[in-house]
Amino acid sequence: MRILIFTEVIAPYVSGISSYVDVLKQGLESLFHQVVIVTSSPHIQDATYKNGVIRCPAKKTNNKYGYECRSYNDPKIISFIASFQPDVVHIHTDTKIGYMGLIVADKTNAPVVFTIHDYFMDRNAADKSKMVWNVKTYFEKQHFRDMLDNADVVTSSCSRASIFVQKADRKRKVMLIRSNTDMERFDYHNATKTSIRKMRTRLGLSQRATVAVFAGKLTVEKNLEFMLTAFSQHIKKTDNIQLLIVGDGTETEYLQRLCKVLKIEDMVFFAGSVANTIMPDIYSACDIYVCSAEDSLVSMSFVEAMACGLPVLVKEDKEKIVHKTVKNGVNGFVFNKKAEFAGYLKTLAKLDEKKRRRIRQIVRDSLVTSDNTGMAKQYVRAYEIALQKYRHKPFK
Repeated sequence: MRILIFTEVIAPYVSGISSYVDVLKQGLESLFHQVVIVTSSPHIQDATYKNGVIRCPAKKTNNKYGYECRSYNDPKIISFIASFQPDVVHIHTDTKIGYMGLIVADKTNAPVVFTIHDYFMDRNAADKSKMVWNVKTYFEKQHFRDMLDNADVVTSSCSRASIFVQKADRKRKVMLIRSNTDMERFDYHNATKTSIRKMRTRLGLSQRATVAVFAGKLTVEKNLEFMLTAFSQHIKKTDNIQLLIVGDGTETEYLQRLCKVLKIEDMVFFAGSVANTIMPDIYSACDIYVCSAEDSLVSMSFVEAMACGLPVLVKEDKEKIVHKTVKNGVNGFVFNKKAEFAGYLKTLAKLDEKKRRRIRQIVRDSLVTSDNTGMAKQYVRAYEIALQKYRHKPFK
């Protein structure tokens, strides 16, 4: 099967979406499917094609990525992409690259699979003006609807995506596909005491502290302010706990300033954007994965951290969906209040080395995954359903 994947970002861009697409591509290719990724890049002036990736020129913009495709309907680029004659077009974004996917699908008579990764109402949450936020959200909602209306199959890794669809005033069934990660690459057994020591030194972390890590886009919906205020109110220097924040985004400068105001600069470290290739080493050098978002989907960083054996501390969501992944006292804890979050951190920090090693294996084993092609096999089924639906569509 020939599959065209459209995504605004890919590795080394640090994002759950880029990791997701990377794992999917590897899995599909191991099943002998042909995969070409179409993405954008702010570092080129003309479209390029290399190693199965078509990169389209991008411009800077005030969205969650910081850029987007400059022109989604360039005739030359569209014709070149269409020449791959895909059996299926798989879209992972409703930005301009997503619209390019719809155009190519129409031109090549290919069915469309749309995967939901985020919530349209959160993409411009950094805008302080309520009026501007309402206007931008209106357009984001319409983009989301366009993808739903034109997709033959809609998928997501989390059941909360169905709620997003309802809030977009659409009735579409969402096919749930469990996220997989590269279990061999994200394996703490690959790390040595020497590599851990070097990584901690590189990141400015203490060799003896318990390190909690968050990785992802630094945006308002991640609710990182919750964790920072929890540290300032409930974590003391004598607790010997540090927080590592990996990634970049619209809230980076604000969060760094907040650390100074709260006087916790010596406990919180910002790694910035890093190459996805070193994320296994970063996770292996840490002890706990933390997330205080309340409404986002279960991210790839969440899964990658668990594959590296990190127990997870996650804020309870409104629909309590996170309980399907996190089992209290087994592979992590679900919290509601700042004191509760800090309490779990302190409990895990007091564990001796033997108990930490045991927990790492329990956490890793708690991931329901058979092999690295599990997600790809599920998507092949989604592609087959999309092909079947497309063939039986009435002529318009």
